[in-house]
Amino acid sequence: MSRMARYRLDDPVEAVRGIGPRWSADLAEKGVERVADLLDHLPFRWEDRRHLLPLSQAHEGRTLTACGVIREVGTSRTKNRGLEVFSVLVDDDSGALKAVFFNRSYLGELLTPGRRLLIHGTPRRMRGGLEIHGPAFEVLRDDQQPEQALGWIPVYERLGPLTPRRLRGVIAEALDGLETVEDPLPARLLERLSLLDRDSALRQAHRPPPTVPAEQLAMRCTPAHRRLAFDEFFFLELGLAIKRQRRRAERRVGGYRISAELRRRMAGWLPFRLTGAQRRVLREIGEDLRAAWPMHRLLLGDVGSGKTVVAALAMAVAVDNGFQAALMAPTEILCRQHARTLAELLAPAQITVELLTSSLTAGEQRKLRERLACGTSRLVVGTHSLISTKVKFARLGMVVIDEQHRFGVVQRADLVAKGEHPDVLVMSATPIPRTLAMVLYGDLDVSVIDEKPPGRQPIRTVVRSAEQREQVFAGLAQALAQGHQAYIVHPAVEGASGLRAAEEGLEEYRRRFPQAGVVMVHGRMDPAERDAALESFASGKAAILVATTIIEVGIDVARASVIIVEDADRFGLAQLHQLRGRVGRGAQRSYCVLLASPRAEGKALERLEVLAATDDGFVIAEKDLEFRGPGEMAGAAQSGYPSFAVADLVRHRDLLLDARRAAFELVESSSGGLTRGLVDETLRRHGQRLRLAEIG
Repeated sequence: MSRMARYRLDDPVEAVRGIGPRWSADLAEKGVERVADLLDHLPFRWEDRRHLLPLSQAHEGRTLTACGVIREVGTSRTKNRGLEVFSVLVDDDSGALKAVFFNRSYLGELLTPGRRLLIHGTPRRMRGGLEIHGPAFEVLRDDQQPEQALGWIPVYERLGPLTPRRLRGVIAEALDGLETVEDPLPARLLERLSLLDRDSALRQAHRPPPTVPAEQLAMRCTPAHRRLAFDEFFFLELGLAIKRQRRRAERRVGGYRISAELRRRMAGWLPFRLTGAQRRVLREIGEDLRAAWPMHRLLLGDVGSGKTVVAALAMAVAVDNGFQAALMAPTEILCRQHARTLAELLAPAQITVELLTSSLTAGEQRKLRERLACGTSRLVVGTHSLISTKVKFARLGMVVIDEQHRFGVVQRADLVAKGEHPDVLVMSATPIPRTLAMVLYGDLDVSVIDEKPPGRQPIRTVVRSAEQREQVFAGLAQALAQGHQAYIVHPAVEGASGLRAAEEGLEEYRRRFPQAGVVMVHGRMDPAERDAALESFASGKAAILVATTIIEVGIDVARASVIIVEDADRFGLAQLHQLRGRVGRGAQRSYCVLLASPRAEGKALERLEVLAATDDGFVIAEKDLEFRGPGEMAGAAQSGYPSFAVADLVRHRDLLLDARRAAFELVESSSGGLTRGLVDETLRRHGQRLRLAEIG
């Protein structure tokens, strides 16, 4: 440590002068335990205090920074509300200006006549002249020149007990006393990517040079922010690369044999020909199964692209080789759909498909668990029930997880842990932008089914305003008269915040179409009641199904050719694309009507037009990422999406690609570039999220 240095990044935060043990416990609850954690709390904006203005040039509505001497102080109360008013008169010889503070009389101990004060704010015209209310200020030391306090001044969000003003003080103290930060990244990498060193980046993120353009600060795209964003990406990708490397070191309990005879038999099970994309993905899975290490593959495919068929054949290979296979899906409706589809596809193979959900009786669940534990049950489909501690497998060899974004990282890992290094196939019918996939599933190999089976009808998508509701109803009446069926989707079960709700919709559509037969499904219904409604719609007894997004996946009714989404602007684009996939499954022309809410305008309608312009799920996913951001799109709470303080997947896509390339090259190279410091920081940032244990 240099002579002037007082703090290291790893020092406890209470070591910083101005914090101490009084506030450290409160900060620890916010995740701030070390000096490094404190400095990770970056300003959310900056005040431009680079230029002093004489008080004689103060004008109403024009923000200024000025310096003067306190000549007078005073206290009073407002007549109408009784607010306590503390005021000081600041004079710089060119003019004077009154600074007013409400309910802050304690400032009288600090702001006394004769002291020099730097103030920043916007004057307003009052009855007695110009005043500046609640200005930011700094009391200058006797030996301090005003120019020393000028520059870009950081503004922080409150952190536990620390107000923005106190935060500025303790962070300044931490930076002033911080030892030179050693850079964990190789110098050659910094040079290649033109990145600032870590020490400079950390200091400039809090104290930007005066020459930094205001636009760069507002967008948080200064060289300092670029380096810190790179670090956020890099250490996540490094953790994923380490995780992938460790998986490659795992070895299977038993190998797979995929004979020509098995392939011939599997082809005979299918009543249709696989698409080229499906055959390509099956070859990739076959290569995984023949490898010495377990498969960990993400299968992305648009709505209706045939992912379930691929999963069925992969699980059949596992069963044929003496293993058990388990498919976990987020809802009982989707589980039942998968169970029916798998049973039909695998009937020629005489593979029994079991279903484990919470709706089974206690006795039924117990008997199924016994069959799984002794190995007589070979293929099971289930919800979260599969990860119950009561469920044990005799020889779990393959895990398939559908609609992966609905499950948390730990839930997926809990199912995988029920086998000894099982093969894992993770599926998503929600196309994921490339950058988001690299962040969420960067340790997985990726396969994409980018081709739909022949015979799928194109879906005409239109956007309609609230004023066009009657026109929409007229079109629906015409479709019903021609024998078509329709889905009506609502954002909520009950009315809230002006949204049209499913329960209201049920009454409205029954009133408008009394002969059609209208039923409703939503997630709060009793499973038996919900299944009865779905069966009524699937059989054609009911022509209209009013629903929430519970029908987003797992519903397949060929005669349903119309879907109307109420308050469509309240949904994400990827979710709307999923809902649209409920139609277009039969021979007739299908329609998707996106009915906007009454207050929808501008950006909201622009988003909906994206759906009308394309049916490419991956193009839609990229647009969704731009509009909504990655956390909301991925479902941050469920997906394990990491929290980035600086990095942005839309603005920093190229930086993510650079970070991923550098991280994986470092782990896969034989030059030993993976240092202890890099590993330690990876563990600190992402060890728990990625389930990385200490690495020797």
